[in-house]
Amino acid sequence: FVPLDAVSCKRRLLQLTLQRRAARAIIPPTRSAPEERSLRRAQALHLNMLLRRTVAAALLLAAIEAYATARPFRARPRAVSNEAVAADGDSGFSLDSVRGSLIRQEETIIFALIERVQFAANAAIYDRGGTAFDAERLHPKLSGRGISFLEMMLFETEQVHARARRYLSPEEYAFFPDDVARPAIAELDYPEVIVDDGQNVNDQILAAYLDHVVTRGCEAGDDAQHGSSALADIACLQALSRRVHYGKFVAESKFRQNADAFRDLAAAGDVPGIHALLENVAVEDAVVRRATTKAVTFGQDAYSGLDPHYKIAPRLIANIYRAMIIPLTKQVQVTYLLTRLGYADKVPRRPEDWPPYLRAFAPGIDVVEPEEAHGY
Repeated sequence: FVPLDAVSCKRRLLQLTLQRRAARAIIPPTRSAPEERSLRRAQALHLNMLLRRTVAAALLLAAIEAYATARPFRARPRAVSNEAVAADGDSGFSLDSVRGSLIRQEETIIFALIERVQFAANAAIYDRGGTAFDAERLHPKLSGRGISFLEMMLFETEQVHARARRYLSPEEYAFFPDDVARPAIAELDYPEVIVDDGQNVNDQILAAYLDHVVTRGCEAGDDAQHGSSALADIACLQALSRRVHYGKFVAESKFRQNADAFRDLAAAGDVPGIHALLENVAVEDAVVRRATTKAVTFGQDAYSGLDPHYKIAPRLIANIYRAMIIPLTKQVQVTYLLTRLGYADKVPRRPEDWPPYLRAFAPGIDVVEPEEAHGY
C-alpha cells in the first residue's frame, strides 16, 4: 500500500494507529494461550510493517512537495572551451594544462592501436580502386575519386561526426576537410585561444600510419576482417590527428612565454631556430618513457592465466612517438608560429622540404622492424 497524497497518508496513519491499539486490547481468548500470543505477535508485526511503509511514503511525499515548491534549480552551462582552456576564457590556459590533456590522450592512442593490431594487415582495404567494396554504393562526393575502402569508411564516419559538430572544435581536424557536413545541432562559441592557421597535416599522418604503423604492428596477411580493421584504423587515425594538431596549443603557450624571441626567428624564416626554442628534450624523453610504460601495463593480460605476451610491442609505441608523433607535432608548432606571426610564406611547402627531425619516420630515425613487432 502506497498513499498517493498527503491526505491519504494522514488518514492511513490514523487508521493503522487505531488498529495497532485495538490489537493490544484485551480480547476474550477463543484459542489456546500459545496460539493467541502467536496470532497477536503476527498481527503486531504486520501492522508495524504497514506503519513503517506509510511513514516512509509520507516522508517521501513531503520531500517531493518541498522540492517542487523550492526555488527552481538552474544548471550552470557547460564550458564550451577545449580542455586546455578554462571556462572563463583563456585565463586558465597554460602549458601545464595542455600537457595534462596530452598525457590523457596517450591512453586513447595506445588502446586504439591495441585494437588494430589484433587483426592482420589486410592490405586490400588500403588499395585505391581495389575490389574491397562496391563502388556503386559510394557517397556522391566520392564518385570518380578512386579511393580505398578505408578512405570511404573514414569519409562516411566524418560525415556523421560532423553532424555532431566535431570538426568545429579547435582540437579536431578532418581527413576530408573540404567535404565536412554541416552540423545538425547549434554551433558552440569557442574562445579564441589559438589562431586559425588553416593547417592540416592529416595527409602526412595517414601516409605514415599506413606505411609504417600498420606494416610493423600487424601480422602480414589477410584475415578477412576488413570492416573491423577499417573501424580500428579510423579510431587510431583520429586519435593521432588530435594529438599532433594539439601542438598548436603548445606553440601558443610557449609563444606567450617568449614572444620577442619567436618574432625575431619567424621574421628571419629560421625554422631550425624556432624548433630549437620549442624543443624540450627532457620532456620528449619523458613522454616516450611514459608511453612505453603504459604500453607494457595495458598490453598484457594480467591475472588471466594466459601467456602474458604483449598485445602490442612497447618498443613500437615508443617509436611511433619518437619517429612520428613528436616530429609531426613540432612541424605543426613551427608552421603555426610562422603563420601566426605573419610569415606563412616562409613555411616549407612540401613534407620533404622539412628537416628530417620534423618529418614522420624520416631516414635515420630508429624504427621497429616487422619481425620485432611482437616483442619488447
